[in-house]
Amino acid sequence: SIMNAKGSKTTIGHEGHSEMESTTNTETKDRGSNVRRLEVSSKFQTQLQVVFDAYIAVQNALAKDNPELAKQGASKLLNKITEVNMELLKDNTAHTHWMRLEKELNTATSTISSTSDIKKQREHFIHLSAHLLNSLKTFGINQRVYVDFCPMANNNVGVYWLSKEQEIRNPYFGNDMLDCGSVTDEID
Repeated sequence: SIMNAKGSKTTIGHEGHSEMESTTNTETKDRGSNVRRLEVSSKFQTQLQVVFDAYIAVQNALAKDNPELAKQGASKLLNKITEVNMELLKDNTAHTHWMRLEKELNTATSTISSTSDIKKQREHFIHLSAHLLNSLKTFGINQRVYVDFCPMANNNVGVYWLSKEQEIRNPYFGNDMLDCGSVTDEID
């Protein structure tokens, strides 16, 4: 069973479900745990908030088992990532960190936008979520973001995703296990 911060059992949906392939990149499970917040301009945070909003459209489409909508959402997300003005990052550490994250965000998002295979979309959504989680923890967006975790996804390795609400809407299993998971963290 999974315990929440207060020590009581958290309901996560169907037990033992392992439909998804396991990613060999185990760092996606722990990404963001050792991230330190960097001071950046509110203009940069606003641009990153637009990226997060576009990510939510992809997350919602996957939770609804809609690969075409996920594909369209990923195309829009790719545009929003491209529109981020990294010149707003005056600090060299922040600038360099964003350049690495942007590359990873672009790679995962491009793959999602180029396929209608929901299984492949979900596999790449693991990486997209991990890198966006790192981005939001590093730079902030002046908005509460919930970090959700599904222990069953990724062949029971477990993975994270981000949401605007506390209610679980699992993008990795959709209608099969829509409420599988729990909120593990909040980013403010």
